[in-house]
Amino acid sequence: MTFPFETSALWKATLGRRQKEKHHEEARVRLKTSFMDFRKRVEELVKGIGNELPWLTVHDISHLDALWDVADQIVGAGYPLNPAEAYVLGGAFLLHDAAHVRAAYPGGMAEIKATDQWKDLIAQRYDGCDPQPDTAQEKTAILQVLRDLHAEQAHTLAKRSWLHPTGQGPVYLIDDAKLRNSYADLIGKIAASHHWPAHEVVTKFSEDRLFPCPGFLLGVNDWTVDALKVALILRTADAAHLDDRRAPLFLFALQQPQGSSLPHWLFQWRLGKPTLKKDTGELVLASTSSFDVNEREAWWLAFDAARMVDRELRSAHAILREEKNSTPFAATRVCGVESSASFAKYVKVEGWEPIDTELKVGNIKQLITWLGGTALYGDDLTAPLRELLQNALDAVRALRALGGLGPEEGEVKVEVDSAENDHWWLKVTDTGIGMSRHVLTDVLLDFGTSLWSSDTLRQELPGLAQTQFGPVGKFGIGFFSVFMLGDEVKVTTRRYEKSEHDSNVHWQLKFDKGLSSRPMLLEPPKNERLERSGTCAAVKLSRQMLYNSLDRDPLKYSIEDLGDCNVLPKLVSCLCPMSAVKIITRLGKNPDVIAVEANDWIELKNEKILSRIMPIYGREVELFPLYGHNRQIIGRVGVLLGESATITYQGLKSGEILNFIGFVQARSNNTDARREKKYARRRFGVLGRMGKKSY
Repeated sequence: MTFPFETSALWKATLGRRQKEKHHEEARVRLKTSFMDFRKRVEELVKGIGNELPWLTVHDISHLDALWDVADQIVGAGYPLNPAEAYVLGGAFLLHDAAHVRAAYPGGMAEIKATDQWKDLIAQRYDGCDPQPDTAQEKTAILQVLRDLHAEQAHTLAKRSWLHPTGQGPVYLIDDAKLRNSYADLIGKIAASHHWPAHEVVTKFSEDRLFPCPGFLLGVNDWTVDALKVALILRTADAAHLDDRRAPLFLFALQQPQGSSLPHWLFQWRLGKPTLKKDTGELVLASTSSFDVNEREAWWLAFDAARMVDRELRSAHAILREEKNSTPFAATRVCGVESSASFAKYVKVEGWEPIDTELKVGNIKQLITWLGGTALYGDDLTAPLRELLQNALDAVRALRALGGLGPEEGEVKVEVDSAENDHWWLKVTDTGIGMSRHVLTDVLLDFGTSLWSSDTLRQELPGLAQTQFGPVGKFGIGFFSVFMLGDEVKVTTRRYEKSEHDSNVHWQLKFDKGLSSRPMLLEPPKNERLERSGTCAAVKLSRQMLYNSLDRDPLKYSIEDLGDCNVLPKLVSCLCPMSAVKIITRLGKNPDVIAVEANDWIELKNEKILSRIMPIYGREVELFPLYGHNRQIIGRVGVLLGESATITYQGLKSGEILNFIGFVQARSNNTDARREKKYARRRFGVLGRMGKKSY
């Protein structure tokens, strides 16, 4: 029996081609025999994907076999690939999606539910309670978790064993022990790499790129495996396999996918096989029939998918062009993705025009300036400092939650240092969790996206969500408020441990001209490197802007006077009156001042509590401890008509409550980004008991 993949040019030129020399032929037959047995076992493994995850388009052996054909169109005729590379590539084809099924996890659901990815998802999306078994909610949760797990699980599959039903010994996907010992880890690593960022593929495989042929393949010396080349073939072929083999009509009718799955099935059902334009190096993705007006969403998904394939092809071309001794692929881009109108020439529509009428932002700089600046925060120039403090305190508490710091460890420091031309650097430095390159460049700069509420959290900081960590930040726009103060901004970060997707723990993102030009990513200079994990956010501002940002009313002091009158520590303690993290301040050449000790509000005398409220009250007010229903202290307040007590969330000011004085903790954050909303009694999310009265 001949399988469809055996007709592909790559197969026929490598494992399917008889070798002239005897030793080479023996080695080829051994590799081919092992691969065929490997494929047969994976076929049994992936059969369950369609039953367990019916919303997914086809991920069975037909998809894995089709990658040979798609790869033909991408690499082009006569691409240099030896039989050992074909064996490793074929193995990576087989394993890259194989862990989308419970059988890929020897412990089954128990093993899946024991992972941080499951626990974090349940904490993040399901209020900490596992969905009922065999419900739509559980299947959705399993799908989300397996998407997170499958790549790294693929890395281990070629080496993992299953119990023999008669107890005669372990059963492996690769039965040939010598080939398994030589190639299983490499196959698994390349299979996992299809889920990595492109820069990580380059970093990891450029450093460890060439794998020699094992000695037991006698007489074969030139079958070295180029891991980078093989990884890029897998990556591009998998991205480009979007045709009707992924959504065959009868299976489409049987599965009846609903919701967000339906347009994915629909667009792939309508696409034909990708084909290479040899004269232009373009990969053509074309439809076999037109998309009508009711299928618009599916058409736009096809357009987005084609652009994704285009990015992958361009990236692979750039990588192979720069690498020594590499042959670029024949396909360098996707045809027609320059615009929706040009794409419609290949993926056709009927009864409507695919004009890209989705919401557009013509002037991103102006939008961010408005929504991330004065339009949101008004003229309050203390808002940027509050937002930086908020990020810093969240980072320290996140590291505490993960066990990287003790309950009272970690600190934040606010500094003002002189710069050239009568300018000053305002810096907020924490000893918290730090950021990976991805978080620094993609998440931080994605206006409106907060790491804490995103799916990225589960990949970047596994285990954090299940700790019930409650961040203060929620809008994903606070960082941009710093540009209210100045155009020159630096964010230097050192991650608490190296991210598996990073080449470094230390990064600096530098803005020289505010939001009007692209920032620069670099390794920080030696004098700006952080000694421990954390982040330093710094903005350069003028003398007048410094005055204005240190008080709601412009101050008429010199920098030295500001230090003498403790304006900076007073402002910080006002913004973070109940901080659970120590905050230190330093202004100019003045010595460090502790603005807030961790949780010091519990024991502070009344006058110290009142001194954290602006302006300083000249009269004495009796403050009482306020207790929650669990009898834990949640505030220090007194009754004072016409005044306002500060409501805090996680130690930072988040609002005010009328006719009281002092501080009180809220159970949730203020939805007002300015944190200035005033509440009447019983309207601020905290119920407690002060003395004999309930509030």
